[in-house]
Amino acid sequence: MRYECRVAVLRVDLLLWVVDKKIVRHLIECDGRMADVPVRVSYEYAVEKGSLVEGSLTLKTLYDKATVCRCFSSIDEQELDESVQATVKRAIDEHLALGGVGR
Repeated sequence: MRYECRVAVLRVDLLLWVVDKKIVRHLIECDGRMADVPVRVSYEYAVEKGSLVEGSLTLKTLYDKATVCRCFSSIDEQELDESVQATVKRAIDEHLALGGVGR
C-alpha cells in the first residue's frame, strides 16, 4: 500500500485597512491668552507587511473655527488651519509610531 501526501503552501499577503477616530487637543496662544481647542479627527490608512501603504492615509478634521476666531479676534484663519493641521499630523505620526507602523 502506498500513501502519497501533497502539501500546498499558499502565501497570502495581508492588507489591513484601519479606520479610527481620535480627539486631538490643540493649544492656541493669542492676545496674551491661551485656549485648548478639541479637534475631532477621522483617519484611515492601509497597512501591508507592517508598513503604511503610501498614499493611503486620509484625514478629516473638525473643530469650531468660528468660535475660536470670535474669541481671538486677531487670529488669522489660514494660520489657524495650518497650525491645527500641524498638530493633527504630529498626533497621527505619534499614533502610527506607537502602533509599530513604519512610514
